[in-house]
Amino acid sequence: MHTDLINTTSGYAVPVRWFPAEQPRASIIFMPALGVAARFYVPLAENLHDAGFNVLLMELRGQGDSHLRASRRVDFGFRDALEDDVPAAMDWVLRKAPAAPLLLMGHSLGGHYAAMTAGRLASRVDGVILAACGSPWTKAFHGKTGAQLRMLCRLIPVLNATFGYYPGHRVGFGGREARTLMNDWLDLARTNVYSARGLDEDFDAAIGQYAGPVLSLRMADDPYAPEAAMAAVTDKFRQAVVSKHVITAEQIGDRADHFRWARKPEAVVDHILAWLPQ
Repeated sequence: MHTDLINTTSGYAVPVRWFPAEQPRASIIFMPALGVAARFYVPLAENLHDAGFNVLLMELRGQGDSHLRASRRVDFGFRDALEDDVPAAMDWVLRKAPAAPLLLMGHSLGGHYAAMTAGRLASRVDGVILAACGSPWTKAFHGKTGAQLRMLCRLIPVLNATFGYYPGHRVGFGGREARTLMNDWLDLARTNVYSARGLDEDFDAAIGQYAGPVLSLRMADDPYAPEAAMAAVTDKFRQAVVSKHVITAEQIGDRADHFRWARKPEAVVDHILAWLPQ
């Protein structure tokens, strides 16, 4: 494994961790969840590498090794990831391993970026892996989690206006996030329609035309990505062959919640190997 910086067209450099395989089955670009540093997924990357994959762990803006930190003056959103960071990472990986199939994998927010990129750049994406990636659409949630989500949706505009950014580290959901990113996320929570401020595109229609294979992995004990929320994402892939699996605590050897699977990723890797497009 080695670390690097990938320059984007905007001048921002994306911090990455690269795990190259000698004879790769495929290359996987992995995108983290909201507020989670890429280093959290090193056990997953190591397991995937040991199974024969090239793996690129891509840091999201404002997290981990990124030199950016959201503030009133520092702002970014979905557009920056979709237009700059993810395409630059894809270009970089394809230069390193031009013959290997390219798979996009994401956890939660990272899965949304993978889905939108598959729609935007379909000819370059050989498969999509969604891990615990549920839409935050409020209609997909009920009970305590649904009430908390609806409260969060009311708080986000207030917090953005007060701080100039979203202080997720203070409220217990996400990290220190840019206000535009959270406004993009809020739109998804309210409508279950993908959008990105600064991009006038019909992301859902584009995803509906993506015909590559999709693997969706739901964690059985995950309140943040229940079945209805996961379906709200996978249902967008109208032309794709979508494989859905539920991973249990017994398979993981720990609670199958939104995060612990990434620390004990063997079951996830086994599902990817069984699904891997031939």
